[in-house]
Amino acid sequence: MGHIQLMTAALANQIAAGEVVVRPASCVKELIENSLDAGARAIQVHLREGGIAEIVVIDDGQGMDEQDAALAFRRHATSKVYEPRDLVRIRTLGFRGEALASIAAVARVRLTTRAVGAETAVRVAVDGGEMGPLEKVGAPVGTRIEVRDLFYNTPARLKYLRTVQTEQARSVEVVQQAALSRADVAFSCQTEHHVLFQTPGNGDVRAVLAALYGVGEAKQMLDVHAASNDYRVYGVIGRPTQARSSRGYAHLFVNGRPIRHPGIHQAVVQGYQNRLMVGKHPMYALYIEMDPSLVDVNVHPHKAEVRFSEEPDVTRLVSQAVATALDGTLLAATPVRARQPHVTSVQPLALDWRGARDAQAAPARPSQTPVQSDKAVREGLTEVYRPNESAPKSGLPGEARDQVVDPLAHEEPFAAVTSPHETIRDERPTEWSLRPIGQALGMYILADDGESLYIIDQHAAHERVLYEDFSQKLRDRGVFAMPLLAPLELTLPPVVFERAMEVQQELANMGLTYEPFGAQQVVVRAVPDIWQGLDVQRLAVEVFDDLKALRGDSVIEQMRQSVATRACKAAIKANWTLSQPEMEALCRSLVKCQDPFHCPHGRPIFVRMTNGELERAFRRIV
Repeated sequence: MGHIQLMTAALANQIAAGEVVVRPASCVKELIENSLDAGARAIQVHLREGGIAEIVVIDDGQGMDEQDAALAFRRHATSKVYEPRDLVRIRTLGFRGEALASIAAVARVRLTTRAVGAETAVRVAVDGGEMGPLEKVGAPVGTRIEVRDLFYNTPARLKYLRTVQTEQARSVEVVQQAALSRADVAFSCQTEHHVLFQTPGNGDVRAVLAALYGVGEAKQMLDVHAASNDYRVYGVIGRPTQARSSRGYAHLFVNGRPIRHPGIHQAVVQGYQNRLMVGKHPMYALYIEMDPSLVDVNVHPHKAEVRFSEEPDVTRLVSQAVATALDGTLLAATPVRARQPHVTSVQPLALDWRGARDAQAAPARPSQTPVQSDKAVREGLTEVYRPNESAPKSGLPGEARDQVVDPLAHEEPFAAVTSPHETIRDERPTEWSLRPIGQALGMYILADDGESLYIIDQHAAHERVLYEDFSQKLRDRGVFAMPLLAPLELTLPPVVFERAMEVQQELANMGLTYEPFGAQQVVVRAVPDIWQGLDVQRLAVEVFDDLKALRGDSVIEQMRQSVATRACKAAIKANWTLSQPEMEALCRSLVKCQDPFHCPHGRPIFVRMTNGELERAFRRIV
């Protein structure tokens, strides 16, 4: 007997379903696409147990008659593609004719549908791919599909699903993407407990964005319009101040289809020119329309990616459209005067390098500042710099200044600097002390240890000192919650909201206390006291953004790093003049750090030139 056999229809359908139905969100996506292709103007999605127990999608589209309902669950049955040439001019979201057959192969499905003009509706049940008899029932025009017990007959796939909260969040994301793709369609998504998300369907994309991120964020966004002979680009983009640390706030649609495209995203970033801080990503909802023959939507199993026939033309138009929108808007970047150096008097122990906004104004220091008494230094002067925030800090506009001198904006590690004289290694003498010589260019401290000359980035060094101090306090529960006089109301994306609820107690232990307030909102009532004097709303938003990327067994430690890193925004910046005792205090703290070689983001803290290298550079030795 041969080894090759024909698979049963049920087994073939289950294997095919594995390419289409990965999790509840996959079912929601396919069903919503069918509803939109059917001309629906209102779509309701109901989820039970995150969609694992039940998904119900109801629409008011054109519906199906008895004959179509009988064919809908057959593999390769479609109403959208009839001949080969249709594949190069696809105008619908779904077109492969596998969605309902694949879903029905791994779940219990019931379809109720009534076509426009029909007197009655048709109902049919399909259990694991086996179709029952059709029956006539009463129902409004449109289609209702109920999907129950997903993967009940494929337990190996069921065990790989995530928690109910995670699967629900991903399903809600699909609904929100669909709502953004069609702002003219009213969407609602609800669980057995409450409504998670809904839109009015009035055609205004800002109304959808307001439901996602809050009215305040949506109002600030800028309109984008551009067109060429072959393409049209429109939508809204966030101001540079609305940029986030993740790409989860970027939404792109091609002919109504939500897609991912790194080239288009990079084109958007280029349109911002130098307005974005390094490591930040713009918020946007952009729509590209073109002749279907100019784009291939059949290059990805889940139709999440496309290929353009003339990609350079598309990216150029997108970049120009973004740049035009930004150039024509008065952005919040007010030029400031050059800063006069102001610091408070040096005090032992009491100052903590963080109190930038607590400082009292002090007269400008003369160019030659006398060294403070040895007694002040001996008494434990370690954290001493409290600059006067009321004075301008540089001659650059606010956003440009942050981009140039505030490396804390970087969310990704810096590449190591390679220099002929650089010898930054994770090694140091047992007894190591740095003697500051002076300050250069308003950014660097020159110091030596008797053997080498060090050029220290004062901002990076202070970041490292603060980061290790704050991290240790977090581990030792030495950080306390600082109540806010006015609680913060934040609207979070569904995945972020669910993660925030999962780690609510852990973040409360770190001083960030909040509670749910509606479907996707939280009310922040206290923040870590190490954030005192900083923009706590922006820091809280950034920490919540970080939750989306947390993975693995070290989630708690990653959250500590996120909270501590944000506190480092209080580090001294460039063009802030330091006194001799302040430089000495910083150097003493730096040499005690576990890692005095890199800032929390991976940038080198100093460049070292040994005595031998200096002698060779000056030709004192050969």
